[in-house]
Amino acid sequence: MSDSLLQFKNVSKNYYGNSVLTGINFDVKEGEIHALIGENGAGKSTLMNILFGMPVITSTGGYEGDVLIDGKKISFKSPHEAMYAGIGMVHQEFMLIPGFSITENIKINREITTQNVVSRVLGKRLETLDMVTMNADARKALDKLDMGVDEFIMVAGLPVGHMQFVEIARELDKRHIRLLVLDEPTAVLTESDADKLLESIKILTDKGISVLFITHRLDEVMKVSDKIVVLRDG
Repeated sequence: MSDSLLQFKNVSKNYYGNSVLTGINFDVKEGEIHALIGENGAGKSTLMNILFGMPVITSTGGYEGDVLIDGKKISFKSPHEAMYAGIGMVHQEFMLIPGFSITENIKINREITTQNVVSRVLGKRLETLDMVTMNADARKALDKLDMGVDEFIMVAGLPVGHMQFVEIARELDKRHIRLLVLDEPTAVLTESDADKLLESIKILTDKGISVLFITHRLDEVMKVSDKIVVLRDG
C-alpha cells in the first residue's frame, strides 16, 4: 500500500505527433491540498482528461506512463470509472439546472426512489422520489462545507458563490469521495466568497479528502496549498 493516494509516473501524451505532456511525475497524499498551476496550453486539462478516462484520450491512442491509486496502476476508460474509484471534479463552468432545487441538483442521476402501485406494474422508472432521504443527504453534503442555505430552495436566483458550493456539495455526496479536483473554482467568485471557499477546502482535507486545486491565482495557491506543481509546455 502506497502512502500516496494518487501518483503520476512518467506520464506523456501525444496528439498526432504533437507532444502535449512529457514525463509528468508527482503524487498527491491523503488529506493534502495539491495545487496544479500553469498558463493556458500548459497541459493541465490533458492531464485531468487522462485521470478521468475521457474519450478524447482513449480515442487518440491513450497515453504513456502510469497513473496509480493507492499504489495500484489504473487506466480508467470513462469518467464513471473514476467516479466509482472516489474521484470527483468540479468544473469552472456551472452544470446546475436552474429549475431544480439544490437537493435535486446534488442528487441528479443518483436519485433515491421508492416503489408505488404504478411502478410495481410498469417498472422502476415510475417510482416515487424519496425527497425526505434525498434532502437529508443534501443537507449532510452542504454541512461539510459549512453552508447554511436550505437544501430545498431552487437554484435559480442563488448568488454565484452559492452555486459553486452546490457544485462541490454534489461531488461530496457521491459515495466514498477521496479526491476532489477543483478546476478554477474561484474564477467567478467575489473575494469574500473565494475566501470562504478556501476555508471549506481546508475543512475537506481535515476530513481526509485530498484536493487537486487548479488555479491561476497565485495568492490562493500560497495561502492553502501543501504542495505546488507547475506545468510548463507539457
